[in-house]
Amino acid sequence: MKIDIWTWGTGGPFGRELGPAPNRRRRGHTATSIILSEEGEDYGAGFHFLIDAGAPCIETMVDKEILAPDVLFLTHPHFDHVSDLDRLANSRMRGLMIQRGVRDFERAESLFQPLTVIGTEDCLNHPQDGVRTRFGYLDGLVRWTPILDHDLWYSVQRLDGMLLPSEDVVVDDAFPLEFKALPVRHSKHAPGSCLFIFRFRSDKLRDRPDERGKGSLRSRNVVISGDFKSMEDWVAGNSDLRDPACLILDSNTIKDSGKYHASFEENKTLIDRWCSGDEEVLVLINHLSGFGDYSQGYYDHVPDDEDWENAVDEFLHSSKVTIRIAEDGECYRIK
Repeated sequence: MKIDIWTWGTGGPFGRELGPAPNRRRRGHTATSIILSEEGEDYGAGFHFLIDAGAPCIETMVDKEILAPDVLFLTHPHFDHVSDLDRLANSRMRGLMIQRGVRDFERAESLFQPLTVIGTEDCLNHPQDGVRTRFGYLDGLVRWTPILDHDLWYSVQRLDGMLLPSEDVVVDDAFPLEFKALPVRHSKHAPGSCLFIFRFRSDKLRDRPDERGKGSLRSRNVVISGDFKSMEDWVAGNSDLRDPACLILDSNTIKDSGKYHASFEENKTLIDRWCSGDEEVLVLINHLSGFGDYSQGYYDHVPDDEDWENAVDEFLHSSKVTIRIAEDGECYRIK
């Protein structure tokens, strides 16, 4: 199995500021894909799981010839993480209609399954700030699927998009991915914020039988933090966060400790805590702004790419940990 991580949008919550010269490459709102494929499958094909849907991720996917996602996961309901949701739902359905030769929208809705959208109960259904408050008109194009419990491994049924505890799943009926959500603190207008941990199910990744005789996974996890300012110690200490194959950390600033986002300086502690040095780990620093570094006087300019790269280079860490600044529209292969 091949595991590809695509970072579609890696910029700050408001994109690039009007006025200054556009000297930064990162501009898109936050969106990340995990694509699982077998050797020999076409580039961009396979099972596609999208985490957050910030614009212009759809245009970038089309440019890269990536197929529509099978499932969308939302870390929280802020606009910069859902700004392409309308376009995603509609363009996915239109693409299916063109592929299958269907011209009538009502017939298409009866033929094709809606896109499964997964988030915590508050992220989806909070009466003031939930995603459905703004995007409820997409009912029929999407299936809103709330996560009922934190720190529980779930699988997603392929036929109907329903969630089941992984231990209750018939393997052939589910996508080859399991996930759990852990709560994080972001802002008062981001109810139900969470980070996601993903692990992958494949016969080719099994090395020894488990208690049910099905084999255990050699594949390590992928962690996507979403936006956060802090998390409870029981969350940060969760053993499933330790030594992931890939850790994607939203780090809005380099040094400034703002109200709603963790800085790279603060996230160094999590990198040290979660990466033992015994395993190879790819860390992608994502959702970069740096405006707080400028406004609080840490820099006399909004940090550019060179400033971010210097901050990473100055961080002493295990030689088995590779830290990179994520780029818009880039693919990272997990071995």
